[in-house]
Amino acid sequence: MKNNSKILIISIVIVIIIGIISILMLNNTNYSDNYTPIDLYNATSDSFYTEGGVNILDDDIILEFVDEKPSYLIDHLVIKAKIAKNINEIGIFRVEKGSTNEMKDLVERYVSILQESYRAMDYFPEEIEKINNARVKVLGSYVIYSFLNERDTESFYNAIENEIRK
Repeated sequence: MKNNSKILIISIVIVIIIGIISILMLNNTNYSDNYTPIDLYNATSDSFYTEGGVNILDDDIILEFVDEKPSYLIDHLVIKAKIAKNINEIGIFRVEKGSTNEMKDLVERYVSILQESYRAMDYFPEEIEKINNARVKVLGSYVIYSFLNERDTESFYNAIENEIRK
């Protein structure tokens, strides 16, 4: 009986250690930061669909986030649906290492403002899903946001992550 208890305790400890190691390995995923945002978009644009196509917004779009371009921002890309009734939008921001939290704060504030603005308008139910599903994610040196439906959001972020994973 004592041997069975020892074996059970040892087994539990081993399982816990394996679990902790797995979590640490997942959190330490290495990502390449060699992609420009336009390269990432081109590599992953098939992961979601936007009826009517998209417009790539000019570089001044960053001024909707901040008063002046942050010094830590290396490059960025924001695309938006061409058709006004469709709110599909994504942004990819490449920043200097160690600056993702600052950029994430700016992007989260922008997304929140857009959500409030969109909620005040009368959109179709499928667009409301995109408003509620808006997400900001940090992957390596990239801060990415999206206004996509749930399926396209998952597909887009998985494609980005697969592309930049070392």
